[in-house]
This record gives sequence, C-alpha cells and structure tokens, in this order.
Amino acid sequence: MTRIGVFGGEFDPPHLGHLAVLRAARDQLGLDRVLVVPVGMPPHRAASTTPAAVRLEMVEEAFGGEPGVEVTSMEIDRPGASYTVDTLVQLASQGRLFLIIGADQLAALDSWRDADRIRELATLVVAPRDGFAVDPSEATPLEMPAVDVSSRALRDDLAGGRTADDALDPAVASLIRTRGLYG
Repeated sequence: MTRIGVFGGEFDPPHLGHLAVLRAARDQLGLDRVLVVPVGMPPHRAASTTPAAVRLEMVEEAFGGEPGVEVTSMEIDRPGASYTVDTLVQLASQGRLFLIIGADQLAALDSWRDADRIRELATLVVAPRDGFAVDPSEATPLEMPAVDVSSRALRDDLAGGRTADDALDPAVASLIRTRGLYG
C-alpha cells in the first residue's frame, strides 16, 4: 500500500523548518509521496492576508524540487473553510495516510473538526516544538531537533525591515522581495 504523507498549513511563508520536517517525515517513515497542502481558508483564525495563489507559488518554490513531494491546491480550490478531515477523506482511497503536524498542533487537535475521525484516517506524525511534549502512544514523534522558526516570526521580521533569508529557500526569499510581501 502506498504510504502518503499529508503536510498542510498556511505556509505564509514556507521556511526551511517546514522543509526539515517534510524531509524527516519522508525519510524516517519511508513515505512514497508527501503531499504539501496549503490551506485555503483556515477555520481557526482569520484568513491570511497573503493571497492563496501567492502562498501556493511560494510552496511550489520551496518544495517542488524535493523527491517524492507533490504540491496540491486541493484545499485552496475547495470552497469555504478548509478542514483537515475533509482532505483526509478525499485522499483515503489513495493509500495509507500519515498526517504531519507540529507538536503545538497536536496539543490543539481536539479542537479540530472531527478529531477522532482524523485519528482514524491517518497516523499522526509529529515534529517537536519547544514547550510541547509528544506521547508516543498518541502519535509518532519525528527524530529531529525542535523547529525554532515560525512563519509568524518571519513575517514580523520582514515587516520590521529585517532579513529572513537564512530561514528561507532562496527562491522564496526572491519571490517575497519581488512581490513586496510582508513589508
């Protein structure tokens, strides 16, 4: 059975921490494919001020060249709020699903729509985050250093006129400069 990682998020912007998580999940779990799924309209917070098409373009730049990785606009194309459970249901017939999330998201999972159904549809794979513990009976922890960069902090740095190039793929950094994002 095909082993498929599902890695979703706002990716506003996608950064090298995201790439490290994706690679760790792909390599440690022997995933055949990893689908990177930028959220269309997040249900838990206000929609991003960065247009979905631009976030999708950044995601394609950040992850498009990675072996076994596919970027999909399935949540962006879906009308209304984007719910992980709907994405997993849509993908369930394609293989065994592994939902790749951060430990901070695992801590909030019970607030997600149909959290129990999410757990039924996919094996939870969790990247470490400082301040959050992962119970191996609840999820598969990734063996990697905690990701210490966040998209929110990068947006704040860029808005403040600071550079974030050390945390971004060069093509993403160039796109951000060219489009005048976050400034």
